[in-house]
Amino acid sequence: MKVIQVTCPNCHQPVINKFVDRVFWCDKCNTMHTRNGGTKVLDIEIGNYNPSIPGQVTYMPFWRVWANFAIHQSNSSGGTFHKLGKFLRGDSNQGSLFIFVPAMELNIGTFKNMAINMTLEAPRYATRMDFANLPRSPVKMTKEESFQAADFVFVTMEADKPGILQQLDYTLDVQDARLVYLPFIVGQDGIMHPAW
Repeated sequence: MKVIQVTCPNCHQPVINKFVDRVFWCDKCNTMHTRNGGTKVLDIEIGNYNPSIPGQVTYMPFWRVWANFAIHQSNSSGGTFHKLGKFLRGDSNQGSLFIFVPAMELNIGTFKNMAINMTLEAPRYATRMDFANLPRSPVKMTKEESFQAADFVFVTMEADKPGILQQLDYTLDVQDARLVYLPFIVGQDGIMHPAW
């Protein structure tokens, strides 16, 4: 086995990760890349943190997946489209939405809650160029895996109450995904809270 030094594809300086991660961040030129079968520079976005919020800020990674969808047929006992309805175009059965897929390691319940809540109420934040020397969680999901997870989030959103979803025939056409880092603090209750 040959060990090589990871270097930034942009400035060619050595990149040192302090933890196992699927992505590499160059703090010299603010470039993030992956080495999954080849070197690829990633298009990322970093949300600015609010310094007036007390607590230790940690940046959490999400894949913000842009997708078009069409509902061909559905059957719901006790209701119609509950959550997906806000993304439909006019009176049609088609729409587009950003699906936020947590890219860090989470238990399934937290993953589902964060994904659904952030997809339904997309976060609004200012951006910045770097992580301000604050810690960030490692990325555990590839861009390609986020496409499959987006499908899970899409179905799960509509399967939740108020109606009982009995059938959903749909098409989800993923267009692209961008890696987005958002600042969070862990409150005294042990729950992650937005820090933007």
